Amino acid sequence: MVAPATESSGPSGRPDPLLREKRELVLKIRRTKCYYQILGLERSASDEEIKRAYRKLALKLHPDKCSVPGADEAFKAVSRAFSCLSDGNKRAAYDRYGEEMPGLSGRANGAGPGHPFANQEFDAEELFNMFFNGGFGGTRGPVFRTHFGGVPPGAWQRARQPQGPPQPVNPLTQLLHFLPVLLLLLFTFLQMPGQPVYSLDKVAEYRNQVETSRLGIPFFVKDVAAFQRSHPKGGRDRQRVENEVEALLRERLEQQCYAERVNQQRLYRWGQVERAKTFPMPHCEQLKATFGTTRMYT
Repeated sequence: MVAPATESSGPSGRPDPLLREKRELVLKIRRTKCYYQILGLERSASDEEIKRAYRKLALKLHPDKCSVPGADEAFKAVSRAFSCLSDGNKRAAYDRYGEEMPGLSGRANGAGPGHPFANQEFDAEELFNMFFNGGFGGTRGPVFRTHFGGVPPGAWQRARQPQGPPQPVNPLTQLLHFLPVLLLLLFTFLQMPGQPVYSLDKVAEYRNQVETSRLGIPFFVKDVAAFQRSHPKGGRDRQRVENEVEALLRERLEQQCYAERVNQQRLYRWGQVERAKTFPMPHCEQLKATFGTTRMYT
């Protein structure tokens, strides 16, 4: 009589090297708290290397694919590491302080609406679905649409429950299911504004510097002469743009100053009083020098 295969055995009863490799990987990830070590990367890793590392590990450890004890915890650790290191502001804070800073998002670097998980509760399954459906520039393909694409949080637990025979799919029902999404996309497209008039940072298209009249804050436009014609000094449109520039800069500095204050207070709580007193706070200083205060908006 042949002994039944155990979790550490393949169909033939011999040890399964892939299963052993997954157990070792899960154990390695659970033993470290360093996001770079979790993803198996150096601190100099590029954005593309971070994406590739997450893609490889997430596919190995996803609960639908890995039944090794502790795989759920390792999958969440990989997801949290990627969520932090794929965001420019969060990664910069992590590199500087050795831990993830709450409340930071891509908006603080002037990048627009920011990181897809900015100001949202972290969800490893939702992050996985977003990545493999193109939300982070991940490659889409049949394997993801078949096994992972569009799976709601907690779907793997429901998938493991006994299921009845498959029911035929009604195309009309599918169309009605996606109709709200299509309407939302259509509405968003119709309401989509044109390219912005200015940028708070000097980038490829916006290289010509202009300053606000009140505080002399620099911002950048595509063409100074064209901007002067469409937004003449003293006009309502020019004042609106300058007010936006000053408000955006203040918001950015307030977010960065807040992060500096949080870390200074941590040093005080840890008893490192002298280090806290000399803790560099350049953004708080710039906020005070530019706007005359470090008081945050409420």
